Amino acid sequence: MDLRPLIAVKRDGGTLSPDQIEQFVAAAASGSASEVHLTSMLMAIFCRGLNTEERTAYALGMMRSGAVLDWSHLDRPTADKHSTGGVGDKISLMWAPLMVAVGYAVPMISGRGLGHTGGTLDKLESIPGYRTDLTGDEMGAVLESVGCTITGQTADLVPADRTLYDLRSRSETVPTVDHIAPSIMSKKLAEGADTLVLDVKVGRGAFMKTLPDARNLAEVMVAIGRGAGRNTSALLTSMDRPLGRAVGNAVEVAESIAVLRGEGPADLTELTVALAEAAIIEHTPGATPRAALEAALADGSALATFGRMIEAHGGDAGVIDHPARLLGGPLQELVVTAPRAGVVSDVDALGVGLSVADLGGGRGADGSAPHPGVGAWVQVRTGEAVEAGQPLVRLLHDGDGVDAAKARALAAFSIGDGEPFAEPVLVLESVG
Repeated sequence: MDLRPLIAVKRDGGTLSPDQIEQFVAAAASGSASEVHLTSMLMAIFCRGLNTEERTAYALGMMRSGAVLDWSHLDRPTADKHSTGGVGDKISLMWAPLMVAVGYAVPMISGRGLGHTGGTLDKLESIPGYRTDLTGDEMGAVLESVGCTITGQTADLVPADRTLYDLRSRSETVPTVDHIAPSIMSKKLAEGADTLVLDVKVGRGAFMKTLPDARNLAEVMVAIGRGAGRNTSALLTSMDRPLGRAVGNAVEVAESIAVLRGEGPADLTELTVALAEAAIIEHTPGATPRAALEAALADGSALATFGRMIEAHGGDAGVIDHPARLLGGPLQELVVTAPRAGVVSDVDALGVGLSVADLGGGRGADGSAPHPGVGAWVQVRTGEAVEAGQPLVRLLHDGDGVDAAKARALAAFSIGDGEPFAEPVLVLESVG
């Protein structure tokens, strides 16, 4: 396929029709255009940008390049959540079973860790036996029997995105919402859920460092979702500090179980409920679901659903009662302590995330899997008073990278003078 006429339109600042964008995406999926032409189009989009209609067509074209899941036969509405990634962000593990407990089905396709942020699939694979490679038919069976499934992308979903993602990486055309938002949304649209809520992180530990950049990404993704006929909204949430107290794969699963027992950190519980509430209100305007959501955590119904999902994926549901099974072998513990007394003025999410990566908790540059058990348990929160020698963070390790992790973890905590104070708000804005 000769894409040169389309490239020229975008190169000169013109607008491409939905049919023209469909041609470009179809050429990527089928391999019927040269890499030179595909890369030229990616660069033209990067430099000239897209409008809302073009972005929606771009996402829909990639969605249609492969299978599109259909859950219309289910007897309940479907919903999904997407997070742009953060340190300690294990919300999906709690959100999905919580939504099931209040009457929704959740067909969630998730990804692996990227940089200093953990991936939902990496966390789930710390559960012995848990499969993240379900086929579409297997997803359907789990969804019908349990109500939620969290698995990886199948080979027949959005194949055009895989080709274009690789070319974007090789051509330095990644960092623009005109590519990022359609890429994210194409996969979410292919899942077939009626309603989608987006958790767009902002701050030091997020990919979007500033509120205006995060707001722009959220607005673009919401516009694409609604343009595709899906109920879509977003929350902008702070990622200056780690979410919860656990950072790492197995330890985050353990903390998620604690939240589902009603025993977890308040910030994790609040954000899980807030994102569930946002999805339900987006599907049913005027709904007031908070009491039902809080009750589903308190009565154990969400926890029971999580256990059934683990079993349906071939995993060991016994980890719910015996979290030590998650660690994958014996580990050592190193306690990093406060060098002075004072008030914790800051806990840098990026520093904590990188300290866990130093221990082997992140995916390697060669794509190697992370160590499932290493991680960090943050012992103090922003605004708390501490004494000299008091534990700041506990590092779980197997002996590798300890010195670098200790130095980085210590540097993540800022201790000053003054009075204790309340932590800054977690949910910054809503979009949609």
